[in-house]
Amino acid sequence: MAHILLVEDDADVQAVVSEFLATLGHRVISAASAEQARLLLANEAVEIALVDCLMIGEQGNSLAEYASSLGIPTILTSGDPHYIEICSEHPFPFLAKPFRLANLGELIEQRLLKSPD
Repeated sequence: MAHILLVEDDADVQAVVSEFLATLGHRVISAASAEQARLLLANEAVEIALVDCLMIGEQGNSLAEYASSLGIPTILTSGDPHYIEICSEHPFPFLAKPFRLANLGELIEQRLLKSPD
């Protein structure tokens, strides 16, 4: 399965999503900020990134563009109505929170089968 970077500043969401992805057989590393994520991207071979749009500091859409420049497929998420509109306008697949874990699993599989951004 895939090595996934989960960038999520809500610890509860991070725990639930990490556990779910692990049950699917994925290896998950987590970051609570874009800054932490960039450090992980510099040191880890990641196959896909799941990034929250709204975080303290650098926003998820900027991080998604960076990950994409590294050839890492990226999925954006957000629960904030303002950011749902903004993030859904980006070229990255988008899931509005709350989302069904099964939908997340399917989207990850689709992105892994598709060639990198």
